[in-house]
Amino acid sequence: MSLVRRSAGRIAGLVVRYASPGSKEWAQAIESELLYIESDWRALGWALSGVRVLFDIQPAPLRTIADLDAEVQKYAERRRHAVNNGWLGTNVYLFPLLIAVLESLIDVALGLHLFSNAVQLLGSFLLAPMMYRLTREPNVPDRDDPTGLIRFYVDELSAFSSASLTFCMFAVGDLLMIVGFELKIRSGWGRVAPLLWLPVLVLFLAKRRSNRRRLAQVEALLDARTD
Repeated sequence: MSLVRRSAGRIAGLVVRYASPGSKEWAQAIESELLYIESDWRALGWALSGVRVLFDIQPAPLRTIADLDAEVQKYAERRRHAVNNGWLGTNVYLFPLLIAVLESLIDVALGLHLFSNAVQLLGSFLLAPMMYRLTREPNVPDRDDPTGLIRFYVDELSAFSSASLTFCMFAVGDLLMIVGFELKIRSGWGRVAPLLWLPVLVLFLAKRRSNRRRLAQVEALLDARTD
């Protein structure tokens, strides 16, 4: 087997490994198709074209009400664990944001970089509603209340998938945080650091899209059960 053919197989294997749960079958179909492509270079091109699967974030399919009940119970357990773990233990990722806000407040008090710090503080203010929604302690129904658990799950998916004002504020706030950092750090490698906020926004958008697809699956199952 040539190096080109082996490279195509490895690329296809990595796509299968890292594809989202709902895109696994698509990735596996792309991998299996390699067996029927005679040209090594065409096989490599086919494998490279399959990388797009990694950008299609699909939740694992829910085909039955039993699948839905299992997913709801698993989600509820995660949320209960978040409550029992304590606010600080669950929301450690907020500390960099809090440090950035504190630094901006100190700079403003000292009269330093007033415009850039004002942009950053405005951005953090716009982030606050979504941060509260993400970090609040949920009121999770009891395990023996399946109807309440499904309602809770649907409400959570709706909150984190809709194009609401809170979501728009988060997106704008994230971009303002980047602009504020860029204005403050005018030269050197430090200018690369603000770009770390971009993956946050990309991941948030990907998660929102995944939630919307999951919500559509749940609504379809519930509608089928009531028919």
